[in-house]
Amino acid sequence: MATQDPPPELKITDVTLRFGGVTALDGVSLAVAPGEVCGLIGPNGAGKTTLFNCVTRIYRPDAGSITFGGTDLLSVRPDRIVRLGIARTFQNLALFPSLTVLENTLVGAHARTPSGFAAAMLGWPTTRSKQRALTAEALEILDDLGLGGLAHQPAAGLPFGTLKRVELARALAARPRLLLLDEPAGGLTHAEVDELGELIVRLASERGLGALLVEHHMGLVMGISDHVVAMESGRRIADGRPEDVRADDRVISAYLGRAS
Repeated sequence: MATQDPPPELKITDVTLRFGGVTALDGVSLAVAPGEVCGLIGPNGAGKTTLFNCVTRIYRPDAGSITFGGTDLLSVRPDRIVRLGIARTFQNLALFPSLTVLENTLVGAHARTPSGFAAAMLGWPTTRSKQRALTAEALEILDDLGLGGLAHQPAAGLPFGTLKRVELARALAARPRLLLLDEPAGGLTHAEVDELGELIVRLASERGLGALLVEHHMGLVMGISDHVVAMESGRRIADGRPEDVRADDRVISAYLGRAS
């Protein structure tokens, strides 16, 4: 009997979003299964980050549907998205420089708790036992990402590549089932990009995470993605195996460029 593919964790169907007279997304569809890395590519302005913002409810589409694990995300309040199991990193670092690496990681953990980060930092009695458990969990994540020795260092002044890992640790502390990775390789050295790729693949495999990866680094995308979706001007122009998308004439014309 043939093995069936796992059902999609994230399913985006015919999503359209307009800003005034500009169509930012035009009937976009894609799906990400558990444990799968999906690369999302396209030139600047193609709509990739806009699509992320629809999934996390920063924007509400004019048409189409977005479901996660069978839940209609468009009926969920934006502040509840993390608690459903969706965590995000950002193109521009969104860390707190004055907080330690551990405290920045704990921000992700408290995003999934009713009491929140502020209550824990204030040490309210009802949260203290929970805080100890979350701290132990955050330290395990930092160790797993090779950041354990920096747990009590302030984020300010740490190398950029290290800060990218801290942001990933914060996302993992939310116990996600889906990671939305927005340009995670931006600003990294070649060696750091290679390490990042290995890390994403390992996390997807070991934790069963789905990952939707927006990235301009084609070597990373094509090297680690199970399938790749290409966008141009708010439309999906290709969706398939990395080698097939890489060879698609529409993708070559729109984004990758032809060798002279």
